[in-house]
Order: sequence, then structure tokens, then C-alpha cells
Amino acid sequence: MKRSRINPVSKKRQAENVIRKRLRNRLLEERPWCEARIKGCTRVATDLHEIMTRARGGSITDENNILCLCRNCHAFITVEPAWSEANGFTVHAWATEADIKAAARARAYLAENR
Repeated sequence: MKRSRINPVSKKRQAENVIRKRLRNRLLEERPWCEARIKGCTRVATDLHEIMTRARGGSITDENNILCLCRNCHAFITVEPAWSEANGFTVHAWATEADIKAAARARAYLAENR
């Protein structure tokens, strides 16, 4: 019986990861500052944050689903899910188009009032 190794990453995911890497490099160049602006943050963006995570049905290659964040703000958003949802940094899989637009308005309001 011939046995072969199971690929840790499927060919489909490998192709998506290549697209994601190019997108990451382009977005961090175009949007170099943290977009969360939590507590007046003015740091350089290093991470990409998906508003609707892949586990919830979001795309990791959809530019409209991605925010460029610094590591501290990204960690805060991850550790505080209730705050993150209330302020538009996370939406659920059942979110409607209106919910997604409301989340964008919440993020804009937070950015203007910091």
C-alpha cells in the first residue's frame, strides 16, 4: 500500500493565500496608518482585520471586508468582541447589507470622535 502525505494546505487555499499576500502588501502601502483609531491611535498599520471573518462566511481577499490595523488595536478588537461588534469592527454571518452599512457608519463615527 502506497501512502502519501496529506497536504497541510489545499491547492485552492494556496492560491487564495497568494492573492491575500499581494492584497496585504498593496493595502498596507495604500493605507499605512491604523484605521481603528482606538483611543486616538496613530500607529503604523501592520495587520489586516476581516470585518466578517472567514469562519463567518467572509472573504479574506475582499478589499471591502478588510481594515488595516496596528497590532495593539487588532489585539484589542480580538479580545473585546462585544465592544468590537458594537463599534462596527465585527459583523456576524447573518448580517444584512444594512447591518454592514451600519457597522461602517459606527466605525466612521468612532474615528471622527476620537
